[in-house]
Amino acid sequence: MPDATRLMCCDLNWTRYSEKYAPPSMPQDWAYMDPKEYFDWHMEFGNNAMFCQAYTFCGYAFYRTNLGPVAPGPGGDLLPNLLKLANNAGVPFWSYFSVSWDLIARGLRRDWLFPDHPGGWCLAPETSWTDLLCQRVREFLTDFPVDWILFDMFLYGEVETNKFAVEPSEIVREPFEEIIGRAMPDTAEEITPEESMAYKREIMGRQFARIKETVKETSPKTKILFNVPYLEPTEPIWTDHPMLTHSDGLFAECTRPDILEWLLEVKQPGQRVMTTLLGHTGPGWCDPNSWRRWYDAGCDFFGYTFGTPPDFRPHPFYHDGLEITRNAFAEIEKQRSAGLRCESLNTGYGGTS
Repeated sequence: MPDATRLMCCDLNWTRYSEKYAPPSMPQDWAYMDPKEYFDWHMEFGNNAMFCQAYTFCGYAFYRTNLGPVAPGPGGDLLPNLLKLANNAGVPFWSYFSVSWDLIARGLRRDWLFPDHPGGWCLAPETSWTDLLCQRVREFLTDFPVDWILFDMFLYGEVETNKFAVEPSEIVREPFEEIIGRAMPDTAEEITPEESMAYKREIMGRQFARIKETVKETSPKTKILFNVPYLEPTEPIWTDHPMLTHSDGLFAECTRPDILEWLLEVKQPGQRVMTTLLGHTGPGWCDPNSWRRWYDAGCDFFGYTFGTPPDFRPHPFYHDGLEITRNAFAEIEKQRSAGLRCESLNTGYGGTS
């Protein structure tokens, strides 16, 4: 069994100014950090991999992209500098794109939004947004063939994708007829729940296939996993979905036993299951004290915290959970060093860039 990945990150998507106020980050918020200081904090915490967003879900990048906004000043070199530090240290590098959230694109391209949900955050996969996303992924991996990419917010319409009802619009007119086999009706009431589910599963399957093809054509060694997130096990939208069966890993933004036991049950040979020990603040979602149960089950570990700009270090809000996670990572390393669960990180699972 490969050694467990330990990946706590000071998340650059967000900021935290108090226990109750945690807004999305702005391009300048994290642009002036010292990459070495940032890297060292994560390694000293007990990580055995490094993580940095390529694009934040806010819509700006930490590398010098030609396809969107870039963090100002030295922020445009943050990811390349962190990747160089990771390579020198011999640790795998993970990066990130959001599949359906881009706050800058959302504000500028209203034609990419679901028409009856103008206040929503999700961009519609049927639009040219998916073209731009895949172009960004290809550009990024051409220059930075990282080990893993987490594709966050793989959604349709809203977080509760399973319940989101497809509605008539110009966005869905052509694909609806192609997928369902009849013309798009005039009203939402005329679309049956069965048709809505079939349509969503196919559209999300097509988007997944395009993302996977882009990654594997550009950087065949890069592995992918997706955050939906799961709200309950065996949701019809995801059961036996290509995203679930053909990703390199399955990612749960929680430690909920019902979700993780399901993912461990359905995972394919060679797939990894990653659980999130710290981050999601909903009741019952993340319990770092459960780490040993999931370590014994063969899981990998993720976690995230927000700092207060310009200090990336976790806000005191996270103190207790961080200490539990830090101690867990130390114990996992101790067991790894003792050979209790020890295969190389490079054995069928990542490796250095």
